[in-house]
Amino acid sequence: MQLSRFGVSMEQELVDHLDALVQQRGYANRSEALRAMVRRELAQEATDGTVEPDDGREIAALISLIYPYGFTLKRCPTEPFPSMDITANLQLHLRGNVCLKLLVVQGRAGEVRGWARVLTAQKGVTSHYQEVASQEIYEVLDRAIRR
Repeated sequence: MQLSRFGVSMEQELVDHLDALVQQRGYANRSEALRAMVRRELAQEATDGTVEPDDGREIAALISLIYPYGFTLKRCPTEPFPSMDITANLQLHLRGNVCLKLLVVQGRAGEVRGWARVLTAQKGVTSHYQEVASQEIYEVLDRAIRR
């Protein structure tokens, strides 16, 4: 397999954390650690379905964003994702200057995932995306209620 070199820019604090991971997990160097992280992310996308095309299923997802107090989140309009609806939006201060924003969103799978990618790609934000319900779960619960 041919290796390709490219430059990566990141805050010194992140570089320090990366170096600590290299030490803790026994990676040979930063490059090996980054390769492992990319592989892990790709494997996660394959298992959570985020690399599949939109199949039209209705889903609900939870998006969490952690960022410093005073940080301005970029506006991410929902208009390009017409089926998507933000059903809950909670923001709170954790401790010190750390804020947590929790969003519950619903809509077609591809649109929810697409909007979440735009939102979670912001510099300075730590994020997590998790699909918590899907059309299959809704159908199972509907059948259980009708019994």
